[in-house]
Amino acid sequence: MRYRIEQECFGNPDNQAIFMLPGWAMPKECLHTLAQKLSANFYVVLVNLPGISRDADLIQDAVIGPNYDIDALTEQLVAAAPKDAWWLGWSLGGMISSYVAAHRASCVKGLITVASSPAFVQSDDWQLAMPMQDFENFESLIASDAALGLKRFIALQTKGGLDASRIRKELAAWVEPGVYMSLALEGGLRLLKDLDVRRELEILDVPSLHILGEKDALVNSTWPQTIKNECVPIEYKVLEGCAHQPFLEDLNLLYPHIENFLNAH
Repeated sequence: MRYRIEQECFGNPDNQAIFMLPGWAMPKECLHTLAQKLSANFYVVLVNLPGISRDADLIQDAVIGPNYDIDALTEQLVAAAPKDAWWLGWSLGGMISSYVAAHRASCVKGLITVASSPAFVQSDDWQLAMPMQDFENFESLIASDAALGLKRFIALQTKGGLDASRIRKELAAWVEPGVYMSLALEGGLRLLKDLDVRRELEILDVPSLHILGEKDALVNSTWPQTIKNECVPIEYKVLEGCAHQPFLEDLNLLYPHIENFLNAH
């Protein structure tokens, strides 16, 4: 038995499908405006990552915890996604989508990531990421005081972006105590710490677009320059002035890049 994937659908089911995943600790409601705009021409299925929900009863009544093993999570998400859908993931959702697109390519038409990195934490051969000590300090804070840790995380992901004060308030309203399971926060952090999809992006044989914020304090916008895919070269755009959530900062700046990419493929 698995923790149930919570989903919401927008648009006409007869249209080409897009499957959308949010970032770490963030409920699907953060992506509502983008999903609604896409639904004019696409059938959008927007899900929560396991253990995250604005439905407090769903969290409280859960009899089984979420499984954040990447292969188990892949199978659960593939089962929830429409067949031959575009996968669009924000932040951690983009990392997961990249993994799925490489390992289950027959289920994925193409990939779009927003404010997502192939590896979130630095290693000996990857410096375009958060230092390991900083990440582990944050991990400890979440374990001891999740509410404070999430408040600091929201402040960091909005830092330097467009209309940061408004967006910080919006995100804080969505990420209230009771809308997440501690196992989901811990499991998601393990994925952020351990998942490295650089190789997946190099062997990807479906079209991919990676949209990044110029001012993003969490994701280095230069990373696509390091990925060499000889089969289907990756495409990327850097949005001027945007931080980690461009769909909330300036949807009119973000959306044409997604629309043009989808229309081209």
